[in-house]
Amino acid sequence: MSKHIISLLLLSAMILAACKKEQHSTSADNAVAPAEKVQTNNHQDEVLTPVGWVSKSKVHHVETGEYLSGEGNRLRKYDRNGKVLADYGVIEQDARKTPFYPGNNPRPGKDIFPLGSGWITYTHWTNSTSSAISYFATSWTVPPAPAVISGQTIFLFNGLQNSGNILQPVLQWGPSAAGGGNYWAIANWYVGGNTVYSSLIRVNPGTNLQGVMSLIGGSGSTRSYSSVFTGYPSINLTVNNIPTLYWAAESMEAYGVGTCSNYPNTAKTRFSGIDLRVGGAAAPLSWSVANPVTDCGQHSTVVANGTPNGIVDIYY
Repeated sequence: MSKHIISLLLLSAMILAACKKEQHSTSADNAVAPAEKVQTNNHQDEVLTPVGWVSKSKVHHVETGEYLSGEGNRLRKYDRNGKVLADYGVIEQDARKTPFYPGNNPRPGKDIFPLGSGWITYTHWTNSTSSAISYFATSWTVPPAPAVISGQTIFLFNGLQNSGNILQPVLQWGPSAAGGGNYWAIANWYVGGNTVYSSLIRVNPGTNLQGVMSLIGGSGSTRSYSSVFTGYPSINLTVNNIPTLYWAAESMEAYGVGTCSNYPNTAKTRFSGIDLRVGGAAAPLSWSVANPVTDCGQHSTVVANGTPNGIVDIYY
């Protein structure tokens, strides 16, 4: 074989190897899979929810038309005709009467990524009036995708809690027990000792959202609520006869964050049109701010207190 042919063969081999290397390094799937795999391997038999990693056996899906009830202090799922489809067990409440998250939730497992996880920054308010919270609405716009995608999950929501559960309309980036991937999507959740979620609907950056929780019945220590995204009725979640919800929050939560560029590629998300009512009247709303994780400068700012036109900015 001539030296010329050998040189050509060697050159071809080098070009082929370079092409394969380039294909590997630019593949979105290969860029994302390792981090997702690390998260999953670190939480065997667990799935990710808006209060962290919990046992798969404690997480359940509710289809369109199904609803939940805590009658008799047991959480059950019913079909539209009132037939019991599943019994998820006793509804537990903490004797301290403090909010379920972040205070009372043990959050099994540990996020091994270098930046903080859990509730990153939020505002909160406790209803100390004699009337129950009857309505809590918040509007926000779906932010841009993160600049760096590596299997992280970001949750944005307004929520209502008692000492054992949180009801919340949630916007998520990334994977969770409800599904998801490298895109934004919405679902309604009721999270606690047992966690229940609606189906997930994909939404695009720039979409305007309104998450609303409404009191629909009950009295005394037990009430019935709905959690909805306005304009997306197929994922409405109804929870009847549960312990009264008394603690409100606007929050940003994150898991699997390895770099500040894993957050949405924008400075902040504005939560506006905040409308919180007690007994049908405007609540005496004055937000407190909590910034438990600030490794990327994350924080919340109350731009306009009160209701029905309150504004909170959450910075990434």
